[in-house]
Amino acid sequence: MRAFDLDAIFTFDRSLRYLSVNGSGLAALGLSREALEGKTLFDVFPAETVTMAEPWFRDALAGRSNTIDVPFAGRIFSQHLTPIRDESGQVVAAMGVVEDVTEARATAQARRESEERFRLSFDHAPIGKALVELDGRLRQVNKAFANLTRYSEQELLARSFQDITHPDDFDTHVDYSSRLLAGEIDAYDLEKRYITGSGSTVWAQLSVTLVRDPDGAPQYFIAQIQDITDRKVREASLRDMVAMLSHDLRAPMSVVTGYVEMLLDSWDSLRADERRSFLQKTKAAAHSVQALLENTLTVSELDDSGLVVYPAPVSVSEVAGEVLDNLGLTSSITLRATGDTTALVDRGHLTQIVTNLVTNALKYGAEPVVVNIRTDTDSVAVEVADAGPGVPPEFEPHLFDRFTRSEASRSGRERGSGLGLYIVRRLLLLNGGDVRYTPQPDGGAMFAFHLPRAAPRAPTSRRGQSVQ
Repeated sequence: MRAFDLDAIFTFDRSLRYLSVNGSGLAALGLSREALEGKTLFDVFPAETVTMAEPWFRDALAGRSNTIDVPFAGRIFSQHLTPIRDESGQVVAAMGVVEDVTEARATAQARRESEERFRLSFDHAPIGKALVELDGRLRQVNKAFANLTRYSEQELLARSFQDITHPDDFDTHVDYSSRLLAGEIDAYDLEKRYITGSGSTVWAQLSVTLVRDPDGAPQYFIAQIQDITDRKVREASLRDMVAMLSHDLRAPMSVVTGYVEMLLDSWDSLRADERRSFLQKTKAAAHSVQALLENTLTVSELDDSGLVVYPAPVSVSEVAGEVLDNLGLTSSITLRATGDTTALVDRGHLTQIVTNLVTNALKYGAEPVVVNIRTDTDSVAVEVADAGPGVPPEFEPHLFDRFTRSEASRSGRERGSGLGLYIVRRLLLLNGGDVRYTPQPDGGAMFAFHLPRAAPRAPTSRRGQSVQ
C-alpha cells in the first residue's frame, strides 16, 4: 500500500488484525507500520482505547460504515471505517482512515462556546437586541425587546422594523440604514419611537451596526434598543415646568414689585388703610409664588422618587386651621370639624394637600367655601366644597393629571400651574389615602379625601411633656 498524506490508513480482518498500515502521522504517535501489521487491536492499544474502538470495528465488519472521534495520546482522531467486500458482496475485511482533528475540534468547540456566550448575552441582555435582515425583517429578537414592544418573540419574527416604527421616525430610520448599507457610515445611533403591540408609543435609543462577509458584502444588521421612555417623559416634564414657571411666576411677581414700588414711592402720602391693603395684596402674591415653588419642588421630588414620608399622629382640623390662618382666609372659609380628627399622616404633606385644595376652590370656584372634617370608623374624611361652576364633565378624567387645566380655567383671570391636584393625589397615595371629585347637586365642586385614623394625641404641658 502506497503512502498517503492522511495520518493513517489501514485494513483489518475479522480477527481485528491489522493487514496493512500506512500514513504520515504514525511516527508522531510512536507507531509504525512494522509495529502494527500482523498485530491485533488488542495487542497494540491500551484497554480504554480498545473498549471504545472495538464495537465500531465490528460494526464495519458487519457491513456498516461509521465515523467516530477517538482520543489517543492526548490527541483526537477522526476514524472512518468502511467494509471491504469480495466479488460476491460478502464482507471479508474493513478499511480505516484516521485523521488528527485535535485543532479542528478545539476550534469547533471554541466556536460553539462563543456562540453559546453570544446566545446567553443576547437572550438575557437587560436591553433589547435584534438581528435584522437587510430588508428590515426581524431574524432574531431577545426577551427585553419583546417586553419593550409588547409583542411576543414569535409575533416580532413575523414583522419588520418598518412595521413597528413610528410613522414620524420612519424616513430617518430608512435614511440611516441606507447610508450604513452604502458604506457611508460604520454605525448609527438615534432616538426613535416604536408602536407597541398595545398601540402605545415608546421611546428608545437605537444603536445599529452592519455585519459583512469576508468579501465585504452586507449580511445583516445588529440592533441594540434601550428604553428611554421614562427619560423622555422627564425631559418633557422639565420643559413643561420651565414653561409654566416662566409664565405663571410673572403675574404674582409683577404684583409684588408693583405694590412694593408704590409703597416706597408714596408711603408718606398713603393712608394707613391703603398701606395695609397694598401690603395684604403683596403678601397674597408672595404666598402665591411660594405655593407655586413648593409645588414645583414637590413634583421634582416625586419624579426622582426622593420624597420621604414621615407619618405621625396629626390633628387634621388643627392643620386645616393653620392653613387658613397663614393664607389669611379665616373669615372667607367655613371650617367644620366633628370628633377626634387625628390621622396618621406626614404633617408637611397634609399642609400642602389642604393648601392646594383650598386655593384651588378659591381660584376656580366661588364662595362660600366649606372645609368639613369628620371621623369615620377607621379613617378621617375631609371635604372641600365651593359654590362655583364645577368641573366641565369632559375634563373630569384629566383632573389629577399634571400640567392640565380646563379650557375655562385657561381663559379665566386666575392663573395656575396645573400641578395642584396632581400633587394632592400623589401625596395622599403616599400617605395611605386618596382623593375624589364629586359635582355638587346645586352647582359647585367638592373634593373629598380620607386618611388612616390614628390614636388620639395625648394633651401636652407647656414644657412639651405628656399630661398624665
